[in-house]
Amino acid sequence: MNLPHNAKAHFAKQHMDDAAKGLAAVADKRLEESEENQRAYERFYNNLALLSGGSIALSITYLGYLKSLSKVVLHQQWLAASWISLFICLMCSVFYVFFQTHYGFFYRNREYCEAVKKRYETEINEVGNLNVVNLQTESEIEAYTAPRREAARTSGKNAKWNERREKFYERSWIWTGRVARLAFLTGFGLLLAFAIKNM
Repeated sequence: MNLPHNAKAHFAKQHMDDAAKGLAAVADKRLEESEENQRAYERFYNNLALLSGGSIALSITYLGYLKSLSKVVLHQQWLAASWISLFICLMCSVFYVFFQTHYGFFYRNREYCEAVKKRYETEINEVGNLNVVNLQTESEIEAYTAPRREAARTSGKNAKWNERREKFYERSWIWTGRVARLAFLTGFGLLLAFAIKNM
């Protein structure tokens, strides 16, 4: 069945609108879940910091108890290594959220600066296609585009400045998380081994 051109255009627009609505719904859900995941990660690393600090405190108490016995304390170097690992975990867990927040700040700033730059560049490129009364001569067009060209250049510079900081904090954020998890497992394993050897 052949539809008239107007009907085809109507259905095509309707399909495009439906696809756009579907994309918007998925994007909203994705953003919502991303924020929930970020809060879950923050809770995880806060708990990791608390567990590390608590493990250090309890092991100090346990060492005091062991020293009060007549028995020789074995493998004290394991306990010292455990404290070092747990302290590293504590510090990395505390700074994880700090680095993640800074990464998000500079990421959004870079994105904003790039959008501003694109806006000014688009205005410069499209001014010739507009029939604006007071933008007919070369000098009028130059007077219109010159400040926008400068603003686009400044925004590009700002985007690069933010991008450098974004990359630094992204690497710091990712690596503090990795080190925190590894240090906790190492420290807790050493602490457990020390406790078992001294039972």
